[in-house]
Amino acid sequence: MNRTLTAIKEWINPNWATHMSIPPMERGLRPNSRLDHAHALLTPGDYEPEDLLVLDSGAIWFSSGTAIQELKDGNVRTVAELGGPVGTLTKLNSDIVAAVEGRGLVSVSASESVSQLCSDTSVATCVTDLTALPDGSLLASVGSTEYGIDGWGRALVHHDRSGRLVQVDGQHAQVRAEGLGWPAGMEADPDGEVLVSLSLDHRIERRAADSLDGAARPMLTNLPLYPGRISLGDNGWWVAGPYVRNRITALLLDEPELLGEMVATINPDEWFIPRLRSENPYTDPLQMGQLRTLGVVKPWAPPRSYGVAFRIDRGKRISESVHSRVDGKCHGITRVTAHGTQVIAAAQGFRSLVEIEEE
Repeated sequence: MNRTLTAIKEWINPNWATHMSIPPMERGLRPNSRLDHAHALLTPGDYEPEDLLVLDSGAIWFSSGTAIQELKDGNVRTVAELGGPVGTLTKLNSDIVAAVEGRGLVSVSASESVSQLCSDTSVATCVTDLTALPDGSLLASVGSTEYGIDGWGRALVHHDRSGRLVQVDGQHAQVRAEGLGWPAGMEADPDGEVLVSLSLDHRIERRAADSLDGAARPMLTNLPLYPGRISLGDNGWWVAGPYVRNRITALLLDEPELLGEMVATINPDEWFIPRLRSENPYTDPLQMGQLRTLGVVKPWAPPRSYGVAFRIDRGKRISESVHSRVDGKCHGITRVTAHGTQVIAAAQGFRSLVEIEEE
C-alpha cells in the first residue's frame, strides 16, 4: 500500500497500525554476563568457529573457514581441508558429516579420510544444520534456495521464505518441507519429533519426523532474537542466538519503500541489520541509536551484535540463558553443546570457542 495512504489511515485510527513489536528479554532470558566470564579455549582471532562437536575422546572438532580443526589438550591441528566454506557438523554412526558450501555433504571417517556423501543440488548450498534421524538418514535444513550460507541478511531484508528441510539417505535427497523462513537449526527428539528453529519468524516449532510437511506445533514464538542451531543435552535443548532483534531493523522491515531505498543505495555491510560482531562501533550506521557517555557504549543500548544462547528444559520452558551484552565481546554464538558437565559454545563473532561456567 502507498505510504501516504497508510499514514492517513493510521492518523485516522492509530489502532490500524501493524508495526512489529519486540518482546523484552525477561524471565529465563534475563540478561547477564556469563558469556563474558566464560573461559576462551582458543586465542580470539586465530579462528572463526562456525560449528563444533565434542567427541567421545574429549577432543573438540570445529569448522572454521575451509577446514575442520581439532582442539585437544590445548593444541589445534587441521583434520581436513575440504575445499570450500565448511558450515555445520554432525555425527553419523562413527563418521563426522560436514556441510561444505558449493560441494554438498562430506563425510570424514575416524581415520580422517574424506569422502563425498551427497552432492545433490538441494544440499549443495546454504545448509544451516544437520541432524541424524532414527532410521539412519540425515535431515538437513537449508536456509534459503535464493541465497548462499552468508546470505542471512539478504534473506531478512527481502522477507525470503524459500527455506527447506531435506532428508538425505546416501546420495539420494528428498525435500520434506519448504516455504520456511530460514530454518537455522534442528534437532531430532527422542519422542519422534524434530525441533526446528525458524530464524526469520523468531520461533521454534515441533514437527513429526514422519510428516515434516504436516502441521507444525509451536514451542516458542515471538522470541526477542533470531534463533539458530539446536543441540540436545541431558537437561534439555541448548539454542544458539546468533543475532538479536532491534527496533531500527523492525522499523525498516515495516516500511517497504525505506527498506528498498536502503538496499538499493547503501553498501550491504552498512545495512541497518544485526551482525555477528561490531568491528568498530563508531562507524556503525547511526551507531544503531546507541546513547554513549564519554564514548562508552552502555550494556542496555540497542544492539547491532550481541551474544546469547539459552536452554529449554523438558517442560518446554526457557530455564537459563547466557549473555554477552552490547558492551561485551563474546558475540555471535552459532552453536552451544553440552557434553557431560561441560557446556561449550562456538562464538563466531568473538572468533573463539568458550567454555561456559555453571550458574
